[in-house]
Amino acid sequence: MPEQGLNVEINIRSSRYLIASAIETCRHCRAHTRVVALALPPRHETLSGDADGEAAAQESWEVASSSALLFFVEYLPEAVLRTLVQLSPGYRFDYSAASMASYFANHCAACGWAMDDHELHCEPDGAFLPTSEERAFAVELIPIDEPLEALAAGYAVDPQFLGLRVE
Repeated sequence: MPEQGLNVEINIRSSRYLIASAIETCRHCRAHTRVVALALPPRHETLSGDADGEAAAQESWEVASSSALLFFVEYLPEAVLRTLVQLSPGYRFDYSAASMASYFANHCAACGWAMDDHELHCEPDGAFLPTSEERAFAVELIPIDEPLEALAAGYAVDPQFLGLRVE
């Protein structure tokens, strides 16, 4: 995990954000547990740069015209992390053998099992990839009127449920 207080590179920033919250079934113990994710409204910014990692002069911030959902998040400011942990105490930095990477992940409240971001964000009917309007409205969106800076490897553009309720 990037050390808090060090100069950490970020690739996402926004003047405000939302917390997506849902109930998911743990694949390990079958208990129901609250999971959280970060959602961004339109007009957030993403860092773009050249593919071979050339000098920072090749990087620029682009304003996004649509909403997005972040996953495989590798860095968060302490204040944002505290807010997420208040809603889901099992949200913490961990290593995932499935993705062979470390990131902030949801963990089951009953057994502590890590709930992989791929399953929550990329599998149909995962907590944050609903396939029906009914499942979409089971995801609560909590607006946070504070800035966000993050480093995220996963970025879902205009997720179906988010586009229904955020402008």
